[in-house]
Amino acid sequence: MYGFNKIKRVGQILQILSKHGFEEAISRSNIDRIIPESFLLWNSHTKRIFQEDFNVRVRLAIEELGPAFIKFGQMLSNRADVIPDDLRLELVKLQDDVPAELIDIEQRICESLRLTSVSDHFLSIDKDPLAAASIAQVHRAVLLDGSQVILKVKRKGIDELVRTDLSFLEDLVKLLRSKYEAIQKINLYEIVQSFANSLHGELSFINELNNVERFRRHFSESKQVYVPKVYRAYSNDEILCLEFIDGVKINDIQGLERYHLNAKSVLQNCLDLYLEQVLHHGYFHADPHPGNVFVNNKGQIVFIDFGSMGSMIPQDRDLIEGMVMNFLMSDARGLIRNIKKLAVVHYIQDERQLERDAYEIFQMLEENILEDIQITVMLQKLNNVLQNNSILMPDFVYILLRGVSILEGTGRQLDAGLNIPESIAPFADKIAAEKMTVSYLKKQLIQKGTLLKEVLTDVPEDLILLLEKAKTDRLTLNHKIQDFDMLQLVFHRIGNKFLLSILAMTFGVGASILAHGRVGYLIWGMPILSWLGFIVSFLLSGILLAYLIRSK
Repeated sequence: MYGFNKIKRVGQILQILSKHGFEEAISRSNIDRIIPESFLLWNSHTKRIFQEDFNVRVRLAIEELGPAFIKFGQMLSNRADVIPDDLRLELVKLQDDVPAELIDIEQRICESLRLTSVSDHFLSIDKDPLAAASIAQVHRAVLLDGSQVILKVKRKGIDELVRTDLSFLEDLVKLLRSKYEAIQKINLYEIVQSFANSLHGELSFINELNNVERFRRHFSESKQVYVPKVYRAYSNDEILCLEFIDGVKINDIQGLERYHLNAKSVLQNCLDLYLEQVLHHGYFHADPHPGNVFVNNKGQIVFIDFGSMGSMIPQDRDLIEGMVMNFLMSDARGLIRNIKKLAVVHYIQDERQLERDAYEIFQMLEENILEDIQITVMLQKLNNVLQNNSILMPDFVYILLRGVSILEGTGRQLDAGLNIPESIAPFADKIAAEKMTVSYLKKQLIQKGTLLKEVLTDVPEDLILLLEKAKTDRLTLNHKIQDFDMLQLVFHRIGNKFLLSILAMTFGVGASILAHGRVGYLIWGMPILSWLGFIVSFLLSGILLAYLIRSK
């Protein structure tokens, strides 16, 4: 059944792409290898579609293809290292808003939560949704005890649709990767796999529920942030019940004024909280746009929608901390060292040039307020650095960059005079002070001591094993020469030239010896064999000369 649904969905995808004028791309992709020929149906398209800009047609096609493609496009809009800047800017416009699904909300709640009657648990449930997106829609409700809640209801069939679309995306990228070297270089298949893992997590409401509770534990003692309550009794993988948040969006300046709050102070508070999520907990909100960040009447920051979160292991968090300190101290060499440690893959061709690029960014941020900083220029510079040095970062780095980019947009609305280094310096000083405490130094000493103990224990055993293999002739050396085919070709050409030179010299020397012997039939006083030797030597020398000229 899954295979049939996949084929059916591929046919729908191709119809939409054809509708928006992508027949040529379809025909060149050899996509017919993975689907039956009967599903390659071309639809006629209107003149208006062809008059649209190519990037606009890409966005329109993605929006019509559905949630998986929309979210993939939104993810690519933050990857300046993967797609051209003009397409990236167009994908920023992708909208996840869709018409609300007409459902009997009370019946749906009873079926999903296995309740006999809604009235036994809720005073009321709004039939009209408060908001609707591609994966779920939200309804307001009131519990029997008067608690205001929201019910996040997953759309019917969305799991199967997303699973099918993700499978198609992986198949398509595999096909493109086998044909185009450029697809391999940008690691697009790895990007798709990472995106698939993230989207599967976002589809799971149980995962989101656990994310909310983990976030609440991290900030249980903070007075600057408020985390919505979770009602597990009315939550499962189809329904999520959370406390209703009465507040204003963080970029609603008039709303903040009604609460008698200073916009600049609210922004600074939000930046501090995000830094704490990243640098202290290593667990941060992946999508902090204004629709997901509210402020209540107490001035507390309220994050909502915890479907997608970024997570780091402690070692990576320490490296990010180090990079922040390198950034504040304009330490380009230290920054490069930490980039090498953090990167999954890197090939830094010119470290001096990378240092100059880093100093240029340092200077740009130090001397300009947020209003004057051209983020597009900085992203393009970062894009060039990543591509030129084949640097592939872990997934969380790109999630973090997206979060920072979103907060930068919010910062422009609330305080265009914000100086980023000055804003994060107090938090960085706090981190630096924590690293000098006795408890932290003791913890580091224990960790390093444990590592040293493991090394001292393992090395002698590994050395004995190595010597035993050498004694019994079981020691083998596995090696791989990069570009071995090219190396073989070079040696082959060198060998040919060397052979030609030896033959030319041999015939020339032989002809000279015969010329002195005057044996056999003579032409102009020289034996005919000597003439033949000189002619062959001359021809071989000419061929060798042509080889040398052509190889320059």
